[in-house]
Amino acid sequence: MTIYLDSADRDDVHAAVRLAFVHGITTNPTLMRAVTKDPLEHAKQLLSDTELREFYYQPCGAYGGLVEEAEMAWSLAPDRVILKIPATTAGLTMARSLIDRGIPVALTAAQTPNAMIAAEAAGCVAVIPYVDRALRDHGTDSHLVSALARVRKGGTRIVAASVKNAGQFTQAYLDGADAVTAPLAVLEQVLEHPAALEAERAFAEEYRVEQPIERG
Repeated sequence: MTIYLDSADRDDVHAAVRLAFVHGITTNPTLMRAVTKDPLEHAKQLLSDTELREFYYQPCGAYGGLVEEAEMAWSLAPDRVILKIPATTAGLTMARSLIDRGIPVALTAAQTPNAMIAAEAAGCVAVIPYVDRALRDHGTDSHLVSALARVRKGGTRIVAASVKNAGQFTQAYLDGADAVTAPLAVLEQVLEHPAALEAERAFAEEYRVEQPIERG
């Protein structure tokens, strides 16, 4: 199981590194726009000052051509960058042109099982369904991750996104997700169970005595 941070904020990224279970980050044009006017330079900085193993970058259109931006993003760290391309007809055409050049691509906004079928046929490394959006959209299967998992035949991964709370985080894995990406606030909830916190406090008190034991 893999866990990603869904953020482009440098403070969030560094906080996620300290959580110790975060494998990488996912970004999108909205997240990038919130923190920078130069997404490629920002991506370069995030890659250089963290050791996160995977970086999902979605072309923003800030420089003109999306294909050119995608190639520049991947060239920042070819062993770490995966490109996010929308699961549309035009998006899949672009995705295939990148895949044919050996560039890893994930189809994002994969809201139907057909997106998984097309992604596998094109050679995408992952699909990214929007979990919370599926729950709110009556035209989308509310068990979207399960639906994608049922039609999967190969190694295309399911990276569940649009995860708004710890319950959705857990359910995504139960439904067959290979990875989940979530904001920092959700990731910080993952291990915040009252019983675990109480046990941590209790164990910490066991050998707190006024005078330490002397060993001769």
